[in-house]
Order: sequence, then structure tokens, then C-alpha cells
Amino acid sequence: MVGVVVLAGCTTTVGGSAARSAHSTAALDLAAILPSNAEVSDVSGNPLSDNGSRPTAGGIDALPNGIRDNNAANPIDCLGAVSPFTRVVYANGEVRAAAWQTFSNYGGHQTVSSVDAGVIEFGSVAGAQKMFGDFVTRWKACQGTTVTTYLHNADNAELYEKITDVRIDGAVLSATVINSDNQHDAQFPTERALGVAADCIVDVDAAVTGGTPAQQKPAGRAVGLATAMLDRVNQAR
Repeated sequence: MVGVVVLAGCTTTVGGSAARSAHSTAALDLAAILPSNAEVSDVSGNPLSDNGSRPTAGGIDALPNGIRDNNAANPIDCLGAVSPFTRVVYANGEVRAAAWQTFSNYGGHQTVSSVDAGVIEFGSVAGAQKMFGDFVTRWKACQGTTVTTYLHNADNAELYEKITDVRIDGAVLSATVINSDNQHDAQFPTERALGVAADCIVDVDAAVTGGTPAQQKPAGRAVGLATAMLDRVNQAR
């Protein structure tokens, strides 16, 4: 872009769906929750690949940490709506483990040039549900806000990401981010989707950088990938 043994207990409900016990569950194979090259390419409508790289996995330290405060991106409180699975966004959650993967195909005039997909596992179902609720509140508050990212390079480049079309549909939160910069590059939309299932949150974006004007529109790609990942979490739990 420019720019788990299930313990008996009571259930909770988020977005109209019952969640399992709020107690801790056994760890998941998070890499198995991530989409494949074929799945990402199918949903995107053009070929994308992980280019032979393995998923980044580990604890919260596995999450990208390049942006930490308003000196890098302002307002930092809206960063989660424009950038997937950044460490500072999840720092206040009881993160147990995380895994993420980037899929890309630059320079081939394709409609979607990159997809980022991540899954964050929490210490409990309650922890994941609370974090998701916090995201819903924050994204709604950030509707219409433009996040400015400062690259601090020789060109004094700045990236602008305007948060639009924030929606909540059951266990999936989505938005469209309009990307531009101060270098006169063409603007483009990025689809964002974030969802919750059991003790996991999935976090996805899809950069729609090319294609015809009709193609360069949000089309549920990120939501589709997030939903498939949530299905895998539910099957594993």
C-alpha cells in the first residue's frame, strides 16, 4: 500500500451470535486460519501470492511495530481502522498469539495489488469479544477521519487514509479507506474487515489499486476473506 479445550460455562453474545465460554481455551494453529494463495487470488479476482514467504507468527511481538504514536501516524487512535494488526492497536488486549501473511502482485496492472491477512488469539473468549467491541466503538468514532502517516524521508512524503463507510454486520466490522498522498499519486480504496469468533480476531485489508473505474471499487473482498477465516476458527473450536 501507498502510500483450545472448550470449558463449560455461560455464553456471551456479540453481534447476535453466541460465543463459547469466556474462559481460556487451548492454543490454535493460527497459520491454518490464514488464507491460501488460491483463496486470496479467487476472492481478489486476480493472482496474488505470498511469494514463498512463511507467515509471521509468535506472540504480540510478531505484530508490526513501525508505528507507535502520533509522530508516525495522526491520529493514532484511528490507526486500527486503516492498518491491519499493528502492535500498538492490540497492545491493551490480552494477546496470546498472532500470525499474519502478506499476499501481493505489484506491477501487473491487476485490480488488487496486495492483501494482508492476520489472526490474533486472545487469552480468553471474553478478551476477544471485549477487544472487538472496542474496535466497533473506535471505528465508528473515526468515520470521516483522515489518518496522516509521516514517512520522514527526503521527500517529506505523507500518506493520507480517510476512513469511510464503517459498517457492522454481526461479527464482522468493515470500512473503506481512501488512500492518497502529498506526492500527487492517484488515490485508491483499501477494503478493511475485522471479525471475531471464539477467542480470535481476524484482521484483513485489500488494496484496490488498479483496474477500470468500475473495478476499482469496494466489492466485499476483505469481508469475504475475513468471513472464511472466522469459519475456520469456529470449526477449530
